[in-house]
Amino acid sequence: MSFPARSMSAQQTLSIRDARLYVFAAVFTAGNLIAPALVHSIPKGGFIFLPIFFFTLVAAYRFGFAAGALTGLASPILNYALTGMPPQSELFTVVAQSVLLAAIATALAARVGLAVWPLLVAAVAMQLAGFAIDVVRGGTVSAGLDVLRLGIPGVVLMVAGGYVALRLLDRFQIGKPRPGLAAR
Repeated sequence: MSFPARSMSAQQTLSIRDARLYVFAAVFTAGNLIAPALVHSIPKGGFIFLPIFFFTLVAAYRFGFAAGALTGLASPILNYALTGMPPQSELFTVVAQSVLLAAIATALAARVGLAVWPLLVAAVAMQLAGFAIDVVRGGTVSAGLDVLRLGIPGVVLMVAGGYVALRLLDRFQIGKPRPGLAAR
């Protein structure tokens, strides 16, 4: 079964007064807590697979900036509080990357609809922002380039997995208001 490139409505933006926003943000945050737990047993698994960003990308692309930003803020902070990961020295960078990812994904979804290239642009921009923040905060360019290189599989997984997840959300109309029910 094939889908036209723009069959998905760009997004179902949820307002801060919509209870569904908080439900979806909580579900996506839980995903962003479970995914890192699965890959942190692999040496440098977080740097390779970028698990804490996956559901932030999906939340923002599908439900708008509020959902993406809530997920992107809550995920690293709760993950740090519960597991100590990401390390405190990296927490600011991860939070900044998450919010930037939410902003870029939201903007691209609103303008383009669902396609692979906007997901790639959002993921690469998020990685480059993390590199820039780390260098500005005193890291070396060489170490930053190593982190970028390590994250290539994670970017690929975010783009491919995000595309599939967004298609499934659209296919099953998850998050769309049901006919006859007014969103509050």
